[in-house]
Amino acid sequence: MTLLLVVNLHGSINSAAPVRKALSELWVAKKFSASVVTDDAQTVGMLKLCKDYVSWCPLEAGLLADLLKKRGMVSTTRPLDQGSLKAMGYKKHEDLAARMLKDQVRLSAVAGLLPYFRLAPPRGGFKISMRRQATERGVLGNNPKLDVIVRRMI
Repeated sequence: MTLLLVVNLHGSINSAAPVRKALSELWVAKKFSASVVTDDAQTVGMLKLCKDYVSWCPLEAGLLADLLKKRGMVSTTRPLDQGSLKAMGYKKHEDLAARMLKDQVRLSAVAGLLPYFRLAPPRGGFKISMRRQATERGVLGNNPKLDVIVRRMI
């Protein structure tokens, strides 16, 4: 099992009730929010249910460390800084990212962190269609090139 990065690209307006429930369980109910989830059967089922709203890809250690460093939050107003990391028992953001990837821990399971990242729209915009699946030259669904887009959203 690996970890997946899930990013909501459309919000939840005009979506069916099961899709809204799946988005909230994945912690990506708002537009341009991201979360880290495990790659198991239940999660993949929820991702396939809301594939027209979200995009996901396997998560790498460098991207997770950058997300934690620049967009990690302890509360809605406090960022994840060195003092917060020290209180959680880690020295650097890279240590926390490596531990999450090694233990296959979801972001919501880490005590003291908000279970989602609030991202900005990508600098330079989306170069391809936001309405199509990745298999149809779009952004949505299982997208192996999502890490490039997310780095522009950080």
